[in-house]
Amino acid sequence: MPRSIYERGLLKPEEVARLQRVFDEACRRRGVVPEGEEAREIALRLLALHNAGLTDESTLIDAAA
Repeated sequence: MPRSIYERGLLKPEEVARLQRVFDEACRRRGVVPEGEEAREIALRLLALHNAGLTDESTLIDAAA
């Protein structure tokens, strides 16, 4: 079974929690179901933004929504 991002040490628990909150809010603002293809694109964008150094929650929400 593949290990999670957290288990591989790529993200800290608080980063995962922040990204989850941002993802949920971005999906809500866009009217997107979290299981759909558009939600997948939001998730990938959030990870890219985070990896680029954007960590402020409201900035991430604005960038993803």
